[in-house]
Formats: sequence, C-alpha cells, structure tokens
Amino acid sequence: MKKSIFNQRLAVLLFAALVSWAGINIRDAAAKGRNTPVGDTADIEAVKQVELDLGNFQISGDFDKFSQLYANDFAIVGSSGNVVTKKKLLSAGFRDKLEWFETGPIDIQVFGNVALGQGIVREKRNEKGKVTNPQLLWGDLLEKRAGKWVVLRSLSGDLPDSFKAVPDLSAAEEIKKLEQNIGDAMVAVDLEKLNQAYADDFATIGSSGKLFRKGDVLDDFKSGEHKLLSFELGPVNVQAFGNVAVAQAGVKEKRIQDGKDYSGQFAFVDLFEKRSGKWVIVRTLSARPS
Repeated sequence: MKKSIFNQRLAVLLFAALVSWAGINIRDAAAKGRNTPVGDTADIEAVKQVELDLGNFQISGDFDKFSQLYANDFAIVGSSGNVVTKKKLLSAGFRDKLEWFETGPIDIQVFGNVALGQGIVREKRNEKGKVTNPQLLWGDLLEKRAGKWVVLRSLSGDLPDSFKAVPDLSAAEEIKKLEQNIGDAMVAVDLEKLNQAYADDFATIGSSGKLFRKGDVLDDFKSGEHKLLSFELGPVNVQAFGNVAVAQAGVKEKRIQDGKDYSGQFAFVDLFEKRSGKWVIVRTLSARPS
C-alpha cells in the first residue's frame, strides 16, 4: 500500500500529527505509575496545542514555527524502509499547500513525559495547481522536553481518496486481541506466531535512531538476548478503516535485554495492514516514559 507520509510531498509527510480541537478523546487513569495514561490538564492542553499548531502553520505557511514542533532527533521510516531524519525531511520546505482539512475521532493518551495520538484525516492540497484530497490514518509519538511537547516519531497509512471513512469496530476488537496474543507469543518465544504477526517489510526506529527490521526482532528473541518475562496491557485504543488500523496503549513489562533488567512502563503505537486476509504489524513507535 502506498503511504503518503513517506512520499515526496513534504507537507503530507509532516501531517501525520495533525489534529483539531473537535473529537479529541482523552482517556485518563485512576492512579499514576500504572500502564494507563496519566496526564494533568496542562499537559493535555499543551499536546492539543502542538497538534493544532502543526495544522495552523501548514495552512499559514509558517515553516520556522512548524519545524520547531518536531524534535531534533525526529525520524520516520521511509517508504523504501530507510531512516528519514528531521534534517532531511525539512530540507526542501513546504512542497505543496494545505488548504483545508477535517478529522474524524482522535485518541490521545499521556504517560508522564510521553504522549500518543492517533486519528483519521482528510485534506485538500494544492501542488502547483494540482489539487488532491488525500485521506490517511495516522499515529504519533510525542515527548516533553525542556517543558515543551515535540513530535518524535510518526507513522501513517493511506486510504483511497474516495473511501467512506466508517470505522470497522469488529476489526478494532480483533486487533485488541492480536496485541494481547502477540505479547503472549513473545513471552512464550513462539517464533512462528511472531513471524506471522509482523509484515515482511516491518521496520521501526529505536531510541538511538537505529533501524530495526523484522529479522532483527525475531533474531533477538531467538538468541535469548531479549526476554519478555511478563506484561500487562493498559487500555488499547484502536481505529480501523478498510485495510488499515492504528493501535496505541501503555504496557507494564518485566523484561531482560542483553542480560540486564529492563523492566518498566512503556508506551507504543502500531500500524496494522490487512494483507491476504490477515492483520500484520507494519510499523511501530515506542518510548519509555520517565
């Protein structure tokens, strides 16, 4: 499937984080330190403002302010599976004009200094007189740095321009179960199930900026370098439309990485695609809140 966030149209590349005030769904936690989202009003409002400004600055053409909303180590996985850094992404400025947009339901979760967002957006863009109406499902990972929220990672999947954006609730429930099953397979080191769960072109970027592919993930479990001993998922928010879905959640894990205890709370976003009748993970964003 073609992914507009990774193509040559920079403005589409950078729009994965765009949201509006309307339709934002905040899920608060009952207590801190758990695998459920926790964020005070100030943080939630600040994340809202970042997302809103991403859209406003595209429409106004304020590239300098727009670029400041992205972390210096911002990176995405390109359509060819390569790492695209902020410097490379922003080197050419805006290549088309965002004239208009509308969003569907949007989910935001805040975990301390980490925030997750997902939603669907339809746009009207103009590139040298050529008008397009892209529609995509997106997911974002943000971090709070020096008191400000910035976008650290993004992912998205394209939907046909003519697609009627009706959420697939049955698929959403299926993916929630898949997230649990994938975690169970990691604990059991069931390599066959993990092989089936991840797309062959799966890729993710680690906190160091290193690119990890499907083979790297499987090799880690096979070698024993990465051991997930147990996990507890928090609320899993899923939006599914057509053959694309995005899931996000917090998770408490007990794990061993390279012989060291790496247990704690994590937050993640997964991009799923339905291929040959089965849902598989294509991209993942993740971070460890502090």
